Amino acid sequence: MNDIPLISVIVPVYKVEEYLPRCVDSILCQTLADFELWLVDDGSPDNCPAMCDSYAEKDARVRVIHQKNGGLSAARNAALEQFEGVYVCFVDSDDYIAPDALETLYNALSETDADVAVGNMQSFDESGKLKDFYAPVRERTVLEGEDILSTLNQPCAPNRLYRAGIYRNLRFPVGRLYEDVFIYHKVLEQCRRMVLTGKTAYYYFLRSGSIMRSAYDIRFADIVFAIKERYEWLETIGQHRLANEARLFIYSRVAVAYAHLDRNDSAHRAKLQEITDIYRDCYHVLMKDGSISVKQKMRLWLLYRLPAVHTQLFGKKMPLALG
Repeated sequence: MNDIPLISVIVPVYKVEEYLPRCVDSILCQTLADFELWLVDDGSPDNCPAMCDSYAEKDARVRVIHQKNGGLSAARNAALEQFEGVYVCFVDSDDYIAPDALETLYNALSETDADVAVGNMQSFDESGKLKDFYAPVRERTVLEGEDILSTLNQPCAPNRLYRAGIYRNLRFPVGRLYEDVFIYHKVLEQCRRMVLTGKTAYYYFLRSGSIMRSAYDIRFADIVFAIKERYEWLETIGQHRLANEARLFIYSRVAVAYAHLDRNDSAHRAKLQEITDIYRDCYHVLMKDGSISVKQKMRLWLLYRLPAVHTQLFGKKMPLALG
């Protein structure tokens, strides 16, 4: 191996001792061996810290960071401060990757002179049954210019190989849910060309106890703040149609919040006020959009003026969370 690794793989680790071997072993057995693996122990209270150290003792490519618990973003950011690879990718510690994932992504990226390479994803649950989770193409496809914006609704940090320079000054928002959504438009700002490999590289674990598969959590409202940053960016680059699509998405998330947040709880009430302020601004813009149907505008108006009635009619029918 060269002194500078070709790829840096970053894995945040927290309370996953049951799944960590599956994840790490899938990385260490890659057909492309020129990489460094960062295992970031985010203050895990189980046997994960010792497991990370054990991997480092057995394989010189493994680097370990131990830190106080700060969440997924803080763990990824810790490795982003130190990684040395020419390219960087992220793997979540309860997921795993295909044996040739790094090779497939690297070859696609280098052969097309792209800034980001994206693989297909399959999901699996405790039964182990696989099904397509994200499979936008079945053969290699190169996106350039405005075509890259077609990926805005798939802002997943894993399952991609990035030119390292994209993350030299880019960090995930600490303390937020939907951290990938918050930064994805900032990734696209720096992306001239993206390649979709069409091959499955990543296996995503649908864990039954995960927050994204639980009852409504106040942190689900974080998506509103993330999408606000997205539509503001879209406006700056003249993508007004996409900006309004993002505003419509905010309508749906605020509707869900009204249906599930408890206005007798001070924290919930404060969060609801924050996202309502954002929705108010979206509402005034959307009501001037001639491409939006009268029926849709009636729903927008109902949430804006009579949110309790909107909740009775529509709120409970919308999905609680993304992912």
